[in-house]
Amino acid sequence: MTEGYVLGRRALQQIDRTVREVARRMRNPVPQRGVYSHGYERRWAVLGEDLLAAVDSFTDPSTAQANFVARKANGDLEILAESVTLVNRFEEISVDAGRLVGVEWMAGEWTIYKADCPAMSASASVPAGGGGGSTPPAESL
Repeated sequence: MTEGYVLGRRALQQIDRTVREVARRMRNPVPQRGVYSHGYERRWAVLGEDLLAAVDSFTDPSTAQANFVARKANGDLEILAESVTLVNRFEEISVDAGRLVGVEWMAGEWTIYKADCPAMSASASVPAGGGGGSTPPAESL
């Protein structure tokens, strides 16, 4: 008689699932920053340098360094030492250094999905009922 454990059907199924998951991850590695429940993660960051508009969305995006932001116990935000390279594939949007941006892990890269913009910038929010109309801007009148 050998010493050891006798594994039941449920334990063997768990081992089988684990081996399959490890094999899947070896074929399709997850992003460097951990496992994300839906393949992406959203975080806040502060740009360390200007993030310029892309020359071409598909072949020549721009990049910039940013530091992640975390919430302290009192609810305030703090800039972390952890930095990341952001990729900007938008050809009409650029963001200045020092701005707070929302970033997400998407298609294998960190990219912006929202940013704090100056009030009169072209990328500032449009009020409800505004935008999309046919009234030309004041400077073109």
